[in-house]
Amino acid sequence: MAILIKPTETWRISPTYSISQAAKIAGTHPINIRRWLYGVEYSCGKMKPVFGKREEAAVLSFIELAEIIVVVRFRQKPVKLEELRRAYSYAKDQLGIEYPFAHVKLKTEGRNVLAVYQEDHPDASLLALNKSGQFTLPQQVINALELFDYEEGFAARWYPAGKNVPIIVDPRYSAGRPSIPERRLPISLLYKRWKAGENISYLASDYALPKDVVEEALRHAEHYVI
Repeated sequence: MAILIKPTETWRISPTYSISQAAKIAGTHPINIRRWLYGVEYSCGKMKPVFGKREEAAVLSFIELAEIIVVVRFRQKPVKLEELRRAYSYAKDQLGIEYPFAHVKLKTEGRNVLAVYQEDHPDASLLALNKSGQFTLPQQVINALELFDYEEGFAARWYPAGKNVPIIVDPRYSAGRPSIPERRLPISLLYKRWKAGENISYLASDYALPKDVVEEALRHAEHYVI
């Protein structure tokens, strides 16, 4: 039985991010996202999308963003797009999950699933040996998966700069924009006021936030203002 996102969880699948916004949050280029989602045609052939055939859209959902984040980390290894496309299809079939790269099972069972895939595809380079000599997911992918919170199995919240940094991406708050969780305050608003000359102490007082929270958020804010 396939594991699907519940129809009531519209917040997870509703159009939320432009492709350029998703690219900035995930740390890649918009052209890459278009290719991964929809493929690309060249004069000499065609590159199939990583995620299977999807209807082209100008706005992406949070669950699509989550999968893009994982692909970005795989590509840092680097893993070839053709291998990612095949592995994604394999994981989707073996795990029976609608969005396998955005599901907790990739975190808990992904190594085993992709190890079997790699046995069938000796040229694949989706896994790496850890210090104990065991196959594991690339460290960049493990790090990305650890920074997600999951609900009903699927990604629900992401801490882009780490769980010790007060910035979250949650599609239910601040229209899915990176925000400070204590006040659901969009980082862009805080950052723009600070760049306009307002000092940190005043901003902390105005938003009833600890000064160190504001300082830490601003330290990373430039990367997540969309």
